[in-house]
Amino acid sequence: MLRDWHTPHDAPPDATAPTGGSPLTAHHRAAWNPGAVARLADAVRRGADSLAAAGPDRLLAAWQETVAGFRDTASAERRALDQALAPRTGLSHQGLTAGLEAVLGGVAGRGAAEVFQDAARRTRRGAALGEGHTGGAAPVLVLLASNLPALAVQPLLPILALGRPAVLKSSRAEPLFTPAFVADLARREPACGEALAALTWRGGDPAIEAPLLAAAGRVIAYGDAATMADLDERAGAGFRGKLLKYGPKVSLAVIGPGADPRHAAAGLARDVALFDQRGCLSVVAVYCARGMEEELAGELATALADRARAWPPGATPVAAASAVRQARDEAAMRDLLCHEMGMAEGTVIVEPRPALRPSPGLRTVRIHPLPDLADLPAVLIPWQDRLQGVALAGLPGGLEHDLRHALTALGVSRHAPPGDLQTPDTRWHNGGLDPLQALAHD
Repeated sequence: MLRDWHTPHDAPPDATAPTGGSPLTAHHRAAWNPGAVARLADAVRRGADSLAAAGPDRLLAAWQETVAGFRDTASAERRALDQALAPRTGLSHQGLTAGLEAVLGGVAGRGAAEVFQDAARRTRRGAALGEGHTGGAAPVLVLLASNLPALAVQPLLPILALGRPAVLKSSRAEPLFTPAFVADLARREPACGEALAALTWRGGDPAIEAPLLAAAGRVIAYGDAATMADLDERAGAGFRGKLLKYGPKVSLAVIGPGADPRHAAAGLARDVALFDQRGCLSVVAVYCARGMEEELAGELATALADRARAWPPGATPVAAASAVRQARDEAAMRDLLCHEMGMAEGTVIVEPRPALRPSPGLRTVRIHPLPDLADLPAVLIPWQDRLQGVALAGLPGGLEHDLRHALTALGVSRHAPPGDLQTPDTRWHNGGLDPLQALAHD
């Protein structure tokens, strides 16, 4: 049984401290060595037989029940988790609740059932072509980032639908959600306890990661550019075809002259404020038709202030506050229109220069007016393959069609109306990658 490899809710947060450890029991903390890790990977691989024996109907039922339990803020699962998770994520309790619902709602209900149905079709088709069944495949290693809580459910759903075993590594900054979720899956369906392990360790530790990389058939990695480069180097050239990387990306909005500024701003405020603007689908810039920028900026500032009351900002890191202050000071020196709320509640700057710049964070948005929105793809060429999503509103049909096509060619993988960008469902292929296709075979 692998259940002892799941992190308890109240485990110590730091594996390297004398009184801590990655959030494992003291017994496992002492057992971190290459041999133990290799045995873990082998045990997870054998657990694939348990998943195959359980079958998709039981696995889907366990998934749906677990997701429903974690979405219910009054459930035992959430009560055990929320109090510790909010300070870990740096989100307010209201912001955490909204963020968990956005992520979990996207992998629930009909969408989850459709993923299982699609996985079954692919498995049957693969068997007919003599490609074998994914149940015997090597484990998937999932390396998670800490910027978004509950991120693990997005890769875990297709992994489970395909009947693949997995080892999921949480960030040491947020080591709580994934082990709690996996442990609850295992409680509802014991096969998940045989085939899934949720752990935390210091990222980049070769004693732990070398045997896991060697055993893995696929690696799904989330993180910043430095993390991706380091993983590339350590995995080696022969492994790169098996590495699915979700590195840092940015999202934006395009608001045309046909949009109602107040309605568009209300949606944009949601796409900015959710997760305190930390996600790859968080809007950092808005491009609009020239002439509507001042009204849109005022409406967005009002909407962000309203959103701050509903979802109060969480922690305010010193570095982020300094960067926001610098952005505000620059706007003042250049005599730009700048709406300032509380430091972490939002900043809206009307920026006449079209070049996209990263947001300093803390719900800071730049609004760029363009004489012709058809020119936007050319403006964004320097950001090719670093774009994730775009919120679109008020555009003529022909222009919207052309922009969608051009922005997709630049790497945008999600298009949505303002307010919906940060709530993708199972039909979204993060970074343009179909996870079922990528995970179906080693």
